[in-house]
Amino acid sequence: MTGFLDMSTLENISIVDFLSRLGHQPVRKIGREHFYHSMLRETKKDTPSFTVWDAGGKWIDRGGPGQTNIKGGGIVQLGLAYWPQLTFVEVLHKIKEVSNLDTSLIPEYIPPIKYAHEKEEEGYKFELVNTRPIGSNYVLTQYLKSRGILDVAKGYLSEVYYRHKSGAGDRRTFYAIGWQNEHGNWEFSNAKGFKSSVGAKGISVINGNPDHMVLFEGRFDFLSWLKEKQPHIMPTVIILNTIVFLDKIIDRISNIPVVDVYFDHDGPGRRCTAQLLKEIPHAVDRSYEYQGYKDYNEKIKKEMEPPDYAQKSADQETRNFGTSPKR
Repeated sequence: MTGFLDMSTLENISIVDFLSRLGHQPVRKIGREHFYHSMLRETKKDTPSFTVWDAGGKWIDRGGPGQTNIKGGGIVQLGLAYWPQLTFVEVLHKIKEVSNLDTSLIPEYIPPIKYAHEKEEEGYKFELVNTRPIGSNYVLTQYLKSRGILDVAKGYLSEVYYRHKSGAGDRRTFYAIGWQNEHGNWEFSNAKGFKSSVGAKGISVINGNPDHMVLFEGRFDFLSWLKEKQPHIMPTVIILNTIVFLDKIIDRISNIPVVDVYFDHDGPGRRCTAQLLKEIPHAVDRSYEYQGYKDYNEKIKKEMEPPDYAQKSADQETRNFGTSPKR
């Protein structure tokens, strides 16, 4: 088994077809969404809580996460949740293996249903309307302020205005915080946490010292690091934008003298860190800098709280505990 796969081939796999090959069929379909009884948890099979947005390559289990604590994502996250006993690399190869199976050898295989009124789409796409500097949109400004990174966002983030790419239907313009990837396309995240891209997804690179590389999963974590570190000499920064791009950067960074890794304190983040450290032994896991938090931005947000906030909360709990009901 080789250690690397072209992650872009996995991203193009239909989750609905993948589940069908595993013997799981949707209970119903509404619009672009397929609804299943969760195959990741023990359920009563009375309410289909597992939803697949196949055109966008995403899924979510609205009933909550199973034993892996993964409740949504792309096909890689589905594989990690479906085969919790396997390593990250083993899961990637398992996904490829299942997707390459001859369906004639799978008795329970049912091809995904095609609906005549639906257009064939390569993906759920958006088109760019325009971009504006940070500070133009009140909602987005407040969003960045709540994340604690408004003061370092200029030059690294923009306001992105986009709409659905279709000849008819919903033509409203939406807005989000955006940043460009290596393809020149826009990755974005709105104030409600919806993440996608205008055009093909990719990693983002901020050029700096070529002998020092720092790696992040997301742009907000990079900006949180930037706010705290304020480096005099900026290293070269790579932001994955999605962990499925990890394999794409291994060769790129293998000969860099200094590699610092700032991935999340969750299952996928730890697995990615372990894989990277195995492939690049001189890389350093710096996630201890936000120990006790899921990621760097969570730490920054916590530090935004007033100094006496924690003490006030503790005092209030003490008063509540010591209050006796009147008789």
